[in-house]
Amino acid sequence: MNGGPFKLPTKENADAAKKKREAIARIKKWVESRIPDKHIKDRTCVVDVSEIVCGDPECAPIDTAVRIIYEGKAEGPVGTAFAFPCQSVELTREALDERMPPASTFEDWYEGKPTHWPPPPDDVTLRFEVGARVECKVGKKEWAPGAVTMHWFRQGDWPPGMFAPYQVQLDDGRLIFAPDDANKCIRAEGSGKGWCCFGG
Repeated sequence: MNGGPFKLPTKENADAAKKKREAIARIKKWVESRIPDKHIKDRTCVVDVSEIVCGDPECAPIDTAVRIIYEGKAEGPVGTAFAFPCQSVELTREALDERMPPASTFEDWYEGKPTHWPPPPDDVTLRFEVGARVECKVGKKEWAPGAVTMHWFRQGDWPPGMFAPYQVQLDDGRLIFAPDDANKCIRAEGSGKGWCCFGG
């Protein structure tokens, strides 16, 4: 027989699996209690709770992930996802409540608006307005001109609260983001030195 010796499930393992299922169901119920009933009943919103293994040796070995996904409109699904550095049985309602969006954000998602949660910083003033002509560092010695198209850009697979200060439409057709509002990365067209920008 390949694959090593077969192990029968123990009562301890079965009890742990049951507690995990119960905890995940309890957390899902907590999340859904903060969402308007009509959003859940008409299946516009789906809540998913799961445990994920963290491969980073510096973090907790198990995270509890919460996903709140709305079907959205033309722009596709909207919502948020966040994780807690603990197993589901250890997660408290108080900790969950601290991370939940306000009622207005749920209504925005219900209407298909791509409202960010957590929201982008409101205490930071960016140097370039939308529409401003800039240059981005796109290689070791290469700069590319373009125009700012958006403040506080984020991609759907980024962790909650992670934003890039700018999205930039380059003149060569590429749509990129600038991860830092500094001359090493993005500068006014025709001036300064820089460092890096990334495709978005």
